[in-house]
Amino acid sequence: MVNKQIAQAQLLFPKLQYPLLSTYIDLFVKYITQHDICVLESDLEIMSIALGQTTRQLFRAVNSKENVADKLESLICDGLKLKVETKRRLTTSQTELSKEANKDVVDVVISHYQSKLDEIEALKRQEILERKAKVLSEAKAKAEMLQNQLRKKAEAFKASRVDFEDFEVRNIQKNSRVDKLLTQLRKNAITPEELKWLDSVGFSTELVVQKYHLQLAHVHFQNWKQKSLPWELVNASAAYRKAEVLTKIKKALDESYPFNIPKNEKKLKSALLTTYGGVCRDLKDYVNSIKLGLEAHEVTPLNFRPCTLLGAVYLSTGEFDLGHKWYDKAKERGFSQDAYDNDIKSVYFRASDEMKNRLKQNLIATGHKYKWL
Repeated sequence: MVNKQIAQAQLLFPKLQYPLLSTYIDLFVKYITQHDICVLESDLEIMSIALGQTTRQLFRAVNSKENVADKLESLICDGLKLKVETKRRLTTSQTELSKEANKDVVDVVISHYQSKLDEIEALKRQEILERKAKVLSEAKAKAEMLQNQLRKKAEAFKASRVDFEDFEVRNIQKNSRVDKLLTQLRKNAITPEELKWLDSVGFSTELVVQKYHLQLAHVHFQNWKQKSLPWELVNASAAYRKAEVLTKIKKALDESYPFNIPKNEKKLKSALLTTYGGVCRDLKDYVNSIKLGLEAHEVTPLNFRPCTLLGAVYLSTGEFDLGHKWYDKAKERGFSQDAYDNDIKSVYFRASDEMKNRLKQNLIATGHKYKWL
């Protein structure tokens, strides 16, 4: 309570605006509280008289009170009258002292205490500086502690995560299902259901899917080699094509052609010829791709797959009429409209810029309407 009153009293007269009255109030507070220095009553009374009638009345009013709190309260309340009067005087005559004031006497009284007041002011400034330094030091220590905590959290987070740069997948929780599946995929195949789950949680990147098909291709290829299962060569070829890794399967197909398959296994022979033709198509060996597609169609004339191969190759080489003809045959043999649309889109996006432009004009001219054109 007292400290609050002291602060209110000292705020009555800011030092820059009221240098003499600010010192007067400061000495008055120290006289009342006997704090820092001992101000004599006689000195304060002389100073009050020298400052004029209002300060003389203020001194008497404050001194009539019994205790420190009441004296300070009186100084604040009665000091407001002095402030109003002084403020008006500053406006009219640019001085804080009344005409009756004796500045010389005021200066003499102040000089008795000035060195001590200066010392107190210096101590206050030092205390303020020390408090600021302490606050800054504490803030710095707190910031460093927070930084260390954040660094440790970041390190802990990093330690709990794993990156799969080869799949362009990062920040995966260690030992999570995603971590385990991608780790497995690096060396072995995963199931279609597991790939579907990875896709559902947003981790089936193009590289993940490509690796999935490659690992699946290896499994089929080994089954074909070790167990002599010709359908596994067909499956391996399809998977290698999706993985866009063709060297190994092309060599195997080259060495296996012309596929000595029993006459009653027409479907198998057609599948081998068609997938072989697909590999040649991927390698832009269109001559052999057409040759193999025609062979497959001759083996199974009612199967739409050789027809789609031939349709795709002819569209890719700019022989659009033949391409559409073979796709029409494929649709007559059960090739669905959706599958046809996807095939056309695939052919278009795999084409060179020059061929894309030609194919686009042909598709529009033949009534094909696609948003991606």
